[in-house]
Amino acid sequence: MTISSRSRRTLAGLTLVGLVAVSGCSDSEPPSPDAVETEEQQDADVVLSADDASQRLVLRGSTGELSLATSRALFDRSPVAVVLTEDADASLPATDLGPAASAAVGLRVPLLVVGPGESGIADVTAELDRLGVDSIVGYGDPTADWTALGQARDLLAGPTAAEGFSSVIGVTAEPTPVEPADLVRTVTGLESEDLQLLELTPPPSPESAPSGAAPAAPAPSGPAPTGPTSGASSAGPDLAEQATAEDLPDFEAPEEDAAALVLATAASDPASLATARAAGADVRILAEGDPRATSASVDAVGEHADTAVYAVGDEFGSETEFAARVSVAATGIELPGGGQTVFPGRRMVALYGHPDGPYLGALGEQDSKAAMVRVKELAAQYQPFSDEPVIPAIDLITTVASADAGDDGDYSSETAIEDLIPWVDAAEEAGVYVVLDFQSGRTDFLSQVKLYEELLERPTVGLALDPEWRLAPGQLPLQQIGSVDAEEINTTSAWLADLTRENDLPQKVMMVHQFRLDMIDGREKLDTSHSELAFTLHADGHGTPGEKLNTWSVLQANMPEGIWPSWKNFYDEDKPTLSPEQTYTTVTPKPWLVTYQ
Repeated sequence: MTISSRSRRTLAGLTLVGLVAVSGCSDSEPPSPDAVETEEQQDADVVLSADDASQRLVLRGSTGELSLATSRALFDRSPVAVVLTEDADASLPATDLGPAASAAVGLRVPLLVVGPGESGIADVTAELDRLGVDSIVGYGDPTADWTALGQARDLLAGPTAAEGFSSVIGVTAEPTPVEPADLVRTVTGLESEDLQLLELTPPPSPESAPSGAAPAAPAPSGPAPTGPTSGASSAGPDLAEQATAEDLPDFEAPEEDAAALVLATAASDPASLATARAAGADVRILAEGDPRATSASVDAVGEHADTAVYAVGDEFGSETEFAARVSVAATGIELPGGGQTVFPGRRMVALYGHPDGPYLGALGEQDSKAAMVRVKELAAQYQPFSDEPVIPAIDLITTVASADAGDDGDYSSETAIEDLIPWVDAAEEAGVYVVLDFQSGRTDFLSQVKLYEELLERPTVGLALDPEWRLAPGQLPLQQIGSVDAEEINTTSAWLADLTRENDLPQKVMMVHQFRLDMIDGREKLDTSHSELAFTLHADGHGTPGEKLNTWSVLQANMPEGIWPSWKNFYDEDKPTLSPEQTYTTVTPKPWLVTYQ
């Protein structure tokens, strides 16, 4: 048996030419149909699904359900399929999964899985019908209802040894021991042209098992099976006895690879990934289920911006969320430090202030270019104490609480956008992140924030709200500590999330300042669910280290889920100012963003 399309087509052509010569046909007769496949020949082809660049799907479910979903996504027809049946305790698939995956990739056909207790057997049978499968290569539980699976199809006992791969299914494979923990990574690297026969490392012997552990099942004794099924499934002769065929029919493997990207994590199902590799899809393992998270994942999606993108496993979230994240990753625009999610891939250190001068913070003590140099040097001082890259940032006061009501009566002075643009441009050029900071006075935060939409549409610009300066009617700056209701914050963050999603932007910082609990009314109701935002509560009080750490402890208690805590150091008001090492070692949890005023 051979699955080489080129060699079989050449042979078919020569055969037809020979027949024409014997019959004495002249040159004037119609040419032989050696370049046209008959319907029978077409049925013997493995056909991949048509390319659909619009597909952005999350495949989820049990191992069996995932195997079906992957087959449906990538294969249109296949005369042969590998079927793995799990037994009740899943011990056989632990042994047979490696060879089954290798067989599927070597043959370039789907791997379908029947769950324990034959769960999903009807669905697997239906998929075999859809694919037009004539022959099954079987692995796994020999007591499964192979008759129901086979129906009118041939059943071949799947080989597990290299000799069997060569003699039974016509595939050359190099035996490769694999630890179970490395199976996903190894399956992802399988290549049909240079095939590894994955041999899962057996469980430890009874002597090496921990005290009290159940002994491993004894290894089978006696000579290895001989004959055509030599190297057959570890199910032993039972599955081989049920086999109705000793080899596979000729069939055409696909000559091209599937134009698709399949994303996975270490927790993804290896059987599904084997089917993806059998189709020739590009399979990438991500550190987490978010294609925006790292430069590697962003690059992978960018390479497949015009092809289908699938994800395997629940780690990738809902289909809508996954599709939105893929759209962002496809832009290739990254945050300083790489990737498109803010935390936990980096920490930040920022200078706080206003361009007008030093009276509002350290940022205004120098011009924009000098400020970028200063904050980069400051971030570098933190790097020795962080496992994550420490990225420089500026916390740019955008609206300033004012003793003068102003023409709009809101006791807040809005900085002209043209005065902020040089600072945002300088930061963008220097690889420095920007947070626009709002002191809204008597007006609501969202009304002010919308005035700066054009800046927030930039990929490296986030948002900060300062409730200290959010005043109720009749209140004046510096006469009391302001406060804001959680609902107003939620309204603002929802708007920012929508803006980020609609413009396919990287994740944005969403900061809220707080040094007293009563600054946020209903803090437990904060909505941190927007994956477009990295939500941080920023402890920005000053004082002695002991006072600040006490405040920090109070603020961390009952912290809403999804919050990345952050911290402020004051050059003048803190007594003394914590050093970078002290900030990262005495403040627990370690802050993700540190600002300097």
